[in-house]
Amino acid sequence: MAIIGILLGIAGTIIPFIPGIPLIFIAILGYGWYEGFHSIGTTYLAVMGGLAILSLAVEYLSSTLGAKYYGSTKNGVIGALIGTMAGIFIFPPLGILVGPWIGAVMGEVLAGKDIVAAVRIGLGTIVGIFSGLLFNLLIGIIMLISFLVVIF
Repeated sequence: MAIIGILLGIAGTIIPFIPGIPLIFIAILGYGWYEGFHSIGTTYLAVMGGLAILSLAVEYLSSTLGAKYYGSTKNGVIGALIGTMAGIFIFPPLGILVGPWIGAVMGEVLAGKDIVAAVRIGLGTIVGIFSGLLFNLLIGIIMLISFLVVIF
């Protein structure tokens, strides 16, 4: 059952609304509790918890940092954040990609940047999102492999 939870968590790193890495951590914690914490120790849980916290930080900051790296102003960063939230709720699942881009572009245009620069910054936002997604997918796979090593 824990492996199913972990696999759902890995899917959640790609699919919005499934709390990917936290779900993996909960599955590992649940397995540890079920088996009396014989295989799953406190040090292992602390490392997995640290990875879960790191992944949440990366997930929420990736689009913003991508926009900033490509020269975004404060308006573009705020637009990317607003676009991310709006995109998730207004037109999922495509909204997770389109929302931050539109938000960053709109924020930059409102800040007075020309449309070419604003579009480039919006693309930087998408690069940041994919970077965060790949990072979290990698963390999820590492957590799965480490779990399998620990229990077998």
